[in-house]
Formats: sequence, structure tokens, C-alpha cells
Amino acid sequence: MKAYICIILAIFILALANAPIAAEENGDWEECINYTLYWGDSIDVNGSLITAHDFSKAKPFDIDTDYVMLTILSESSEEWNAMLSINNSDLPDSKIIEGRLNITALEVVTGDDIPISYAKIGVSIFNVTETEADSWVNKTLQVSKTKLKNANIDERAYITIQLHNLRGSNIEDISINETLPENLILDPEIEDIHITDLSPYSKEVIQYSVKALYPGNYTIPPTEIRFVNKGITYFQYSNSTNLIVHGPYINATKTIKINETDPEALDFTVNVKNEGDRAAHIRAHDEMITDSKFIEGKTSANLVLFPENTTILSYSVHMNSIHAYMIVPSAVIEFTDAKGYSGTVRTNRYYLNDVFENGELDFIEEYDDDTRAQMNTSNSNSKDRIVEADIPRYGNIRSVRDLVDTTLEIINEALSF
Repeated sequence: MKAYICIILAIFILALANAPIAAEENGDWEECINYTLYWGDSIDVNGSLITAHDFSKAKPFDIDTDYVMLTILSESSEEWNAMLSINNSDLPDSKIIEGRLNITALEVVTGDDIPISYAKIGVSIFNVTETEADSWVNKTLQVSKTKLKNANIDERAYITIQLHNLRGSNIEDISINETLPENLILDPEIEDIHITDLSPYSKEVIQYSVKALYPGNYTIPPTEIRFVNKGITYFQYSNSTNLIVHGPYINATKTIKINETDPEALDFTVNVKNEGDRAAHIRAHDEMITDSKFIEGKTSANLVLFPENTTILSYSVHMNSIHAYMIVPSAVIEFTDAKGYSGTVRTNRYYLNDVFENGELDFIEEYDDDTRAQMNTSNSNSKDRIVEADIPRYGNIRSVRDLVDTTLEIINEALSF
């Protein structure tokens, strides 16, 4: 019987002796810092709250076997107890909490002859290097991310994340943070993904869907997994995954310049390009500017536009008169692909700038984005309309020379202020 007890004690002592040694193989203990805790006092050490919860019963005088009972509360609300004494053969003078906090009792004082019991303790923190932490994480949690298949522009693409617990203990408080590239959105929207518990050696599969605003090749960055173990927060990351979204991508621009032979004529060019990887049937139409007369060219097109192909609308108009704040309307392109995906693209509108130099248009200012209604349509928003009373009146401008004269008049008036 005595031999049996001795064996148990030997195993127990060996376990205590090996605990700090095992820790030291994975990092270093920082220098010990001393604290004084009075009964009920608490200190925060590296995110853990250490409280002097209780002391041995006070005697008329201080004795060597006094002890202090400490409670340790981690950031993740895990709690441990440590009963420490200096010269008590039944109690240890130090304790390592979860391999990361080494608490040593330096002095424990109780007794009826002092106002309040107190203890002096030394605390050292185990410092785990980043490389060693990564190694531990890789042996604890495996994360992979895959896509089900590529998608068309109007379809959902499904992404799967698998978590695999590689250890024989639970992993708790797991948060999943997903980051998507620009023009790729969650559909439907989902809240933050949280797993309360992942059982030993078990797997958890999470799936969500995305939609692309435009066709193209997308790289979805690695998923970030955050979890807490023994009060320490760790991060693990999945692989990245590539997603190809098929479809037409119609881009259109509209430019304007003064005709080289007729200074009262304007040349318009509308470039329509399919930058996607699928063909689309398009109907393009450009609205002529007000107070203009068509000379030559084409203002509309109806055709199938192949990937990376371009079609051009080019025409000239004669300006009967030019007014300040005249607007160059948008060209409108409607498109439909073979799967029924359709949309409308509008070029930017412009103010026909009222500054000419040397018989050429100095610049044309971009007016607005390509999604708002035309100024001269009945469904324009009130903020789109230009109130005639708000526009300075300098009379009708009949030619480039008139425009230059009027511009000089405006400048002179401004300088006179």
C-alpha cells in the first residue's frame, strides 16, 4: 500500500515539475513583477483579473502557515482558483495557470493585530513567439475554402468553408470573418458567423452565396478564423479561392469636338465596347443635342456585340444656336445576352462648355454619372432640373465669334466687381 502511494506521489511531483519545462520548450517566461493585494483587491495582468478572494482565518498573531486564496478570471470568462502559502507543507507557494501565468506567493500576512490581511505575490507571463503560436494553431484547427462552381452574372455563386478540429479537446468561441473583393456582394446578406463549440476531431461546414455586380475574375481573400483557448486569442486563415463570373460587360463613352471644316458644326462619337466574355445583343441610340440639325453619320445601332468587340456611332450636327449651360445628353445602350440577362448603360452627360479658344472647344465638363434620367425628360428628379431663372442671361449665341465675345463680356463683368 505504501509503495502504491509513493508511486502516485512520484507521478504527481513529476507532473508538476514537467509543467513549466513543457512551457519553456514553446517560449520564454517574462521577468516576474511583484504586486501587493489586500483582501478583496484585484489586479489586471495581461488581460487576466487576479483577485485576493480570501485568506486563512485570522489569529491573534501572524503564523507561517497562513494562506491566500486567489481567483483568476480570463478575458473569455474562464475562472481558476489558486490557494498559496509560504511555509505550509500542504499547500504550494506557486501555481501556473493554463501554462501562461506563473503566480508565486512571496508573503502572506493575516492576524488580529493588522487592519486587513494582505499578500505579496509575483506574477510572470509566458511569452509565446509568433512562430510557435502559428505552429500550435496549425496543429489545432484546419480551415479550407472552396467554391461550388463558377457562375453567370445574374446567378449566385456558393462558397463553402470547412473547419476541422485536429485535437482531442473542444475549441470554443469561434468567430468567422469573411472579406469580399470589390463588386462581389453577399446574397442574401448574413450576420457575423459564430460557432460556440467545435467538438474534438469534428468538422463544421458553413456555406454562403455571393453575386457579382460585373463579370470578371475575382479572388476571394483567405477567411479569418478567430478563437479563444485558455484565455488567449488565436487566428487561423483559410486558403484564398478564385471565382469566374461570366457575362457581357458593356462600356460606353461619348466624345465631342468642333468640326475641322465648319466651326458651327460638332462631331459626336459614341464608342460601345463589350468588355465581358459573353456576346450580347445591343440597341444603341444617341439623342441629338437641342437646337441642332443632323448633317451626316449614324445615331443608332442594332447588332450582336461579341466579347472584346467595339461598335461606333459617329455623326455630325450643325448648331443653329449655342446657349450657356447647354447639356449634351447621354447615349443609351440596351443589351441582352443569350441567358436573358439584360441591362441599360448610359454615357455621361456633359455641359457644353461656353469657353472656346482658337476656334476649338476648350473642354467639356463631365456633368454626372450614367444612371440618372435625362434633363429633358419628363421623369427627371427635381434636383436634376435646371431652373431657367437661376441661369445668367447673356442672350442667344449664334456662332463661335459670338460665344467668344460673350465670354469676354462675362469676364469683364466679373473683373468689375
